[in-house]
Amino acid sequence: MAQRDPHSSWSPEKPRIKHIDFDLHVDFSKKVLRGSADYQFDRPLESAFQLDTRDLSVVRISTPDGKELKWSRGDATFLGRVLTIHDTRGLSGLRIQYETSPDAAALQWLDAEQTAGKRHPFMFSQCQAILARSVFACQDSPGVRFTYAAKLHVPRGLSAVMAAIARGSHQEGNETVFEFDMHHPIPSYLFALAVGNITSASIGKRSRVFAEPESVKQAAWEFADVDRMIEGAEGLFGKYIWEEFNLLVMPPSFPYGGMENPTLTFLTPTVIAGDRSLVSVVAHELAHSWTGNLVTNASWEDFWLNEGWTVYAERRILERLFGTEFANLQAANGRTSLTKAFEVFGGPTSPLTKLKTDQEGVDPDDVFSVVPYEKGFLFLTAIERAVGREAFEQFIQAYIHDFAFKSLFTEQFVEYLDAKLPQARRAVNFDAWIHSPGLPGDAAAFSSHLIDEVREAQQQWTAGKRDLASVIAKWTVDQKTLFLDELPEKQSSAELFVIERLFDVEHTQNSEILVPWFTLAAANTYRKSFPAIREFLGVVGRGKFLRPLYRALHQNPETSDWAKELFAEFKDRYHSVGRNAVARILEQPSVASQG
Repeated sequence: MAQRDPHSSWSPEKPRIKHIDFDLHVDFSKKVLRGSADYQFDRPLESAFQLDTRDLSVVRISTPDGKELKWSRGDATFLGRVLTIHDTRGLSGLRIQYETSPDAAALQWLDAEQTAGKRHPFMFSQCQAILARSVFACQDSPGVRFTYAAKLHVPRGLSAVMAAIARGSHQEGNETVFEFDMHHPIPSYLFALAVGNITSASIGKRSRVFAEPESVKQAAWEFADVDRMIEGAEGLFGKYIWEEFNLLVMPPSFPYGGMENPTLTFLTPTVIAGDRSLVSVVAHELAHSWTGNLVTNASWEDFWLNEGWTVYAERRILERLFGTEFANLQAANGRTSLTKAFEVFGGPTSPLTKLKTDQEGVDPDDVFSVVPYEKGFLFLTAIERAVGREAFEQFIQAYIHDFAFKSLFTEQFVEYLDAKLPQARRAVNFDAWIHSPGLPGDAAAFSSHLIDEVREAQQQWTAGKRDLASVIAKWTVDQKTLFLDELPEKQSSAELFVIERLFDVEHTQNSEILVPWFTLAAANTYRKSFPAIREFLGVVGRGKFLRPLYRALHQNPETSDWAKELFAEFKDRYHSVGRNAVARILEQPSVASQG
């Protein structure tokens, strides 16, 4: 039986979308996109044609010459409703006129007061994993790639950006029309747009940073090393083919650290720490230009082919820029995060700790975790160590070249790996890594004097020695994060008071330090930090931070009710991805409810 994507009505034997021309009006008053999409297909259609949709209002469907077509929709599920267009035999294109819902899961509409400048509204999209179908009817599978062009009509005074090459703008009455072109085929989850009071500054030969005027200068300084990153990545993975590598600093409600939309990476403002200490997020999104955007997983069950490869690529880039010691520290932090992810799923025997997962009937957002990121990285590291770095680098170059602009399943990757590096299977148990839960016993460990310094301080802390200020003051952010993340959850008020002082949490702007601290404070009812926790949750929508903090509050009998109160107050400030992640946590039995 041919492999398929369980999250889409499309299957590999069917015609696929080749190109789409969008003409859309951005209506802030109704919070909708309204307009048309003209589709071209890779071959003539059959008697009926299906597309994935979610909460779309279809106005009219017609042939390229204007003949109206009949259509129907299936039952509503968590996947949305399948749109079936009838009497399409022989058609090579069609037009759909439609309007999105004000509650479209991929779109967030922000009032002016929710932005940095507090003078203009802002709208942005986040289509990963299966939310593009709420923006336009599509074959919403990473296995389908298409090119597109777009005209966006936005209120005069606002600017539009897209994950595409900008082709200029002009005025039409009270609107500005921005035109874009993406001539490289992309999967639907990488379709992206944003509209607001957006300006930009140059940060490299082929890079700009886009942001609200209030933060663009700070962002440009923070990401000044982007050219070095691109050059380092090209040395490892081949030419950067996307023409531009631009960055858009998002409003705080953005649910991810970054989203690798081609030519325009979306970044959370939480990476702007004022000291360039969180550039690993930029390196990660840049790495996606090869691993993910260029070579893509064919379904979300194979997500590790995207993120595991990208974490590996990210750390190779950072190793080139900052040395092996730094990259190994990143890997050690990743291993700690992986252990915590196993615990969230009930332990390392959970089927959700496999690399290749079964997601039939499951929303991929419901099982999102760092497992495909960090376990995937460790699997690739095991292969590299088995065959040697030189041979593995040759394999990487061949892999990216041979699968450029293609999507593949795990089984196809393994077949290719066996053909190119047959010696790898003799040294690495592929089945244990891919199809078994938990981690194999031979998973790589990483050494670094930076890690050693943290381990020594941990031993001193365990032994009751608290005079660590002079040691911690010299640490990098990643060292501080590793120490905080690995502290036992239960701490006394006296110990928390010391930790608060050691890490100067009252003055830091770095969320990577604040969140593990807040999590400890929440788990131990350290009320002095509660006003800061409340303020943080009222502003930041990044899932990496929301999930552990709400989980700690929910599992503490003294704060579980407060967690629900905070979520009720702030949930509308979060994107649907972050909002749904927190809702799932709060739906779980708490320690208080378990008695």
